[in-house]
Amino acid sequence: MSISCPKCGVEVSGPPEREWRFQQYQVSRFRCERGDKFNFYAGANRTFTIPRPIDNRNICISCNTDNPAEAVYCKNCGTKLHNTS
Repeated sequence: MSISCPKCGVEVSGPPEREWRFQQYQVSRFRCERGDKFNFYAGANRTFTIPRPIDNRNICISCNTDNPAEAVYCKNCGTKLHNTS
């Protein structure tokens, strides 16, 4: 199972920084390559992250820049965005 940062979508390849139990969940704290930290909660019936993923992100696949939802081209590198709304 791969785990991705809920903020930027980058797949996390390293081990968790810290692990503990919270109620019925095994919690792992990860840090993505961009420096964002998030907690991954794994339970018997469900898994989720905190912070939760942000819907309708318009991230450039070339440079991983977060662009406004209405953008057609990346504000950083000019690549045409595929996730336009």
